[in-house]
Amino acid sequence: MLLKLVLASLWSRRVMAILTCTSIGISMLVLIGVEHLRAEVKNNFERTVSGVDLIVGSRTSGINLLLFSVFKIGNPANNIQWKSYQDIVTKNQVAWSVPLSMGDSHQGFSVIGTTDDYFKYFKYGDKQNISFVQGGPFKRLYEVVLGANVAKNLGYQINQSLVMSHGTGNVSFTHHDEHPFRVVGILKSTGTPADQSLYIPLQSIDILHQTQHIHDELITDVPLGKQYQPQLSAFLLGSKNKIAILRLQRDINQYKQEPLSAILPALALRELWKIVGAVEISLRVISWLILATALICMTTMLLASMKERERELAVLRALGAKAHIIIILIGTEALLLTLLGSLTGYLLVTVGLLIGQPLLEHHFALYISPYVDLPSAGQFVLIAACAAILLSFIPALSTYKKSLLNGLKQ
Repeated sequence: MLLKLVLASLWSRRVMAILTCTSIGISMLVLIGVEHLRAEVKNNFERTVSGVDLIVGSRTSGINLLLFSVFKIGNPANNIQWKSYQDIVTKNQVAWSVPLSMGDSHQGFSVIGTTDDYFKYFKYGDKQNISFVQGGPFKRLYEVVLGANVAKNLGYQINQSLVMSHGTGNVSFTHHDEHPFRVVGILKSTGTPADQSLYIPLQSIDILHQTQHIHDELITDVPLGKQYQPQLSAFLLGSKNKIAILRLQRDINQYKQEPLSAILPALALRELWKIVGAVEISLRVISWLILATALICMTTMLLASMKERERELAVLRALGAKAHIIIILIGTEALLLTLLGSLTGYLLVTVGLLIGQPLLEHHFALYISPYVDLPSAGQFVLIAACAAILLSFIPALSTYKKSLLNGLKQ
């Protein structure tokens, strides 16, 4: 019976109720959306690289080195000489290394020159190895391996021919037409920036910038260090002994031949989150303020509607309705409006992410789940519902005092 009264009352003021639900829905959209994006982006960053002890690049900040070498954001301050790379990877503490050379692209996707060790040692998530859905690693100079998103977005298949472009922008006016590559492998999707790149032999980076055509050969016939000594953007290191990592890092940072920086990925990520922490807190505060504003607007709407409902409530009092019934009636209206608004906000977040996920994946290599964690969202809804019930006491108590005295006089 009480629920019927609440629904009938809201229906008689449906325009006001819809506007209130909309304002609460938008505030919950911001609150739930910000928290969900924060958690998903942090998870994406943390699972991008795993099992790498050190990342080495030319002297720069740790965050910049992490961003351009792993997340393909930004550019290196300088290149690393091949001799310096050889000096470091031949140290006793080094178990494996993966050289990386960047600077070219294909239709907006970055091209990375590396060795087949990349497919052996590069890991993501919980130390998961990258794997192939089709084909395998490159074995010849003019062979290329595609990340999952590159193959999907451009519709490439095995044995298809393609041409690289100079520079890392979406538009390039310099194409390496004289050096076409053949697709020999497509990587399994990882949900990391690794899906957004093309991988070619490190020797081919030098070849791309030569005007004469170089005969396609097996990589094993043209070993690195002799004819080809490419400059590197960065390289990844794994150590034999975890205890020796800090010593190895110090030796690299103090390398005298050229200025280099060696970072621990986990510490660099922690430093990055410290920097964005202030922004994160600001967004949370703004989200809560928006929700508070919406709830206050709902309270104002209930107060404004009380004048119209004085006779209705007075009749209820005259028919024997106790004080708590009037309070519960108004409190239930506030709770119902808040729950409907929260559901609207949740649905808006889900629909928005379902529409925006392909764009986020294509432009930023971020996989954001469109489905919000229900326990996390439930906490916000519970807090909003409790606040709405408490605020509803303001119009409820005010109306209760006036209804019997003034309502029946009209």
